[in-house]
Amino acid sequence: MNSASRLPTLRPVLTVLACIAVWVPATSAAAEGRATVFLISLDGMRADYFERADTPFFDELAAAGAYSMETTGVFPSVTFSSHVSIATGTKAEVHGITANSFYDARTRRLHRYAGDQALLEAEPFWTTATRQGVRTIVLDWVNAHNQTGPHTSAYFGESYTRGISDEERIARVVDTWERDDHDEPLRFVLAYAESPDKEGHRAGPVSDLVDRRMEEMDTLMRQTTDRVRTLWERIAGPDDTLYVIITSDHGMAPVEYHVDLRKGSEIDERVRAVATSALVHFFFDAIEDPDERGEIKATVQRDLAELEPITVHTRDSMPAEWRYNHPYRTGDIVATVPVPYAFFRHNGEEMIQPASVTGRFFGAHGYDPRTHPEMNTVLFMQRWPEPLGGTDLGEISLLQIHATVCALLGIDPAPTARTDAFFEP
Repeated sequence: MNSASRLPTLRPVLTVLACIAVWVPATSAAAEGRATVFLISLDGMRADYFERADTPFFDELAAAGAYSMETTGVFPSVTFSSHVSIATGTKAEVHGITANSFYDARTRRLHRYAGDQALLEAEPFWTTATRQGVRTIVLDWVNAHNQTGPHTSAYFGESYTRGISDEERIARVVDTWERDDHDEPLRFVLAYAESPDKEGHRAGPVSDLVDRRMEEMDTLMRQTTDRVRTLWERIAGPDDTLYVIITSDHGMAPVEYHVDLRKGSEIDERVRAVATSALVHFFFDAIEDPDERGEIKATVQRDLAELEPITVHTRDSMPAEWRYNHPYRTGDIVATVPVPYAFFRHNGEEMIQPASVTGRFFGAHGYDPRTHPEMNTVLFMQRWPEPLGGTDLGEISLLQIHATVCALLGIDPAPTARTDAFFEP
């Protein structure tokens, strides 16, 4: 099959491939054999899940492979922004995906869970790999859909397909790989799963529901890895290498209170508000008169600042570490709340209602990983035929995954990507 193939589905969400630069320089590895990387993201996974649940396969990966229980996330720690940061090695200020749903003041369009690659403003690693001759599959990944141009992946989706299980979703990726009959083998394969994120939202991160699903995901990861190894061994040369990387996009925090801004402030109807659990963007571009726009902005900023527990930032006064000052996709004002609060519309008369009263969700993310370590996540990897020996990678960053994958594949990172791999020879 010589042309790019579209599959009717997918939704990106998550995950991240970050694997190791191998024990010898990548250029040497490329000369002796070729690496294949299978990367899967399990959405919304945090480190303490492995302390509570029975996960023998993940335990084996840590004992014989390489792992980080201190994988730091990005702000905002939401699925779309985090997955795109993994793929591009950049933060939202550069790649432009400022939340799961975002408003573009330049085009005056609202994008809700929009997965087309055309929305990216930085190059993702599936394009980086394809551009340098590495054939890729990228299914169910954020902003990998409807690819166009000269460097489209060998297989990608038109849109995210809802209503199927993680087991089905992952099997579709491996099935596609197995059916591929191109003369040049696929060497970069990406997959995604919705769990344990959806269980964490529904019941909170400290729940039996999360523990049970983590045990099921452990079994699924063993089955998937065994199948991937068998498939790879059919086509591998004597010096080729397989890396399997299992990671996530963010953690999960408990929600005890829901905050409904409609009940706490009077905001001009021309002001556009775009919310996620931990933050709300306010755009004032629809107010044509600059003097009036400035007055209304000052009023909204003042009124929000008086509401507990809200913190108000202007686009120019955000923490520099966020790298969140996108010129037309970050709000003129961004309001945030800390754990255990989350923005959510509810039917109560008060601005703040207990989650036990609203009864809607009990886990959320999007908070600053620097101040809320619950937002950080994990990474596991293994190499065949030579295992990695139980290496603790320590603290690494999601932003390093792009460069690490490129090092494994023996290619150069994208021009805007962070270039430090988290595992050096």
